[in-house]
Amino acid sequence: MKKVIAVCMLLIACSDEQLNAFIDALSKPRVTVHFDFDVYGLNTEAKSEIDSLVYFLRTDSLPIVRIEIAGHCDSVGSNAYNDALSLKRAQTVKAYLVSKGIGDPVILSVKGYGKHMPVNSNQTVADRNDNRRAEILVQLKMPLKTDTLKVQLIPDTTTVKTIDISHAQVNDIIQLPDINFYPDRHLIIEKSMSALKILLNTMLVNKTLKIEIRGHVCCLPDYQGDSFDEDTYKEDLSVQRAREIYLYLSENGVEKDRMSYIGLGAKYPLVKEFSEHDKALNRRVEVKILSK
Repeated sequence: MKKVIAVCMLLIACSDEQLNAFIDALSKPRVTVHFDFDVYGLNTEAKSEIDSLVYFLRTDSLPIVRIEIAGHCDSVGSNAYNDALSLKRAQTVKAYLVSKGIGDPVILSVKGYGKHMPVNSNQTVADRNDNRRAEILVQLKMPLKTDTLKVQLIPDTTTVKTIDISHAQVNDIIQLPDINFYPDRHLIIEKSMSALKILLNTMLVNKTLKIEIRGHVCCLPDYQGDSFDEDTYKEDLSVQRAREIYLYLSENGVEKDRMSYIGLGAKYPLVKEFSEHDKALNRRVEVKILSK
């Protein structure tokens, strides 16, 4: 949490893209605490980490939308044993948060993932130490993002870049190849903000345009299902990425009744996946024109 204070002092020097990326990251702080071998009780270091998180949340007085806690284990032991141990670790973290005044109703997910999601190969003692962990994801409501971007992004239609939809028809699909996300997350990466602004400007300039935002993922067997989202701990990555763009547009002046969003998983690949380039083509967000 100390790092947040240091970064805040640099915001005046940030570009719009850097500021937006910082706000997105700040709105979803993640804290990882580690456990001793075969133990689900919190050690002194883990308590200190959680205490710092609680202090940050109280000091900033930002509304907490939700908290999700995920417990994990190293590779030692059976799946059944580690599944139970990881859940106890997550439950212990929840109990400690509640004891520090974090309201139980905002803790919406407490899950144990056993040894199924290691952060490394578990080959060394240090590796196994890193995998004995619980991850706390906090989603905050950040009014700064909305207020700042609304001021900065109201377009001057004589100079602003937009997508040319003059020849587009209803049900046409517009690809958005320059809008990308961090791996396995629905957080938009900084370099994609300029492309996202172009989509925003297109919606603000074309007042009657209605769209459906469609998320896609790659790399799944038989092109079925959806990918795991590390922010929600659910297999809904394509949904959340489409929703993230929907929220960005709605927070910056686009009426919600002009938009919808849907996650299509890996159901509609553009190409068969024989290379990393093929996977990149299928891992995409696009918009479908509903009316002009």
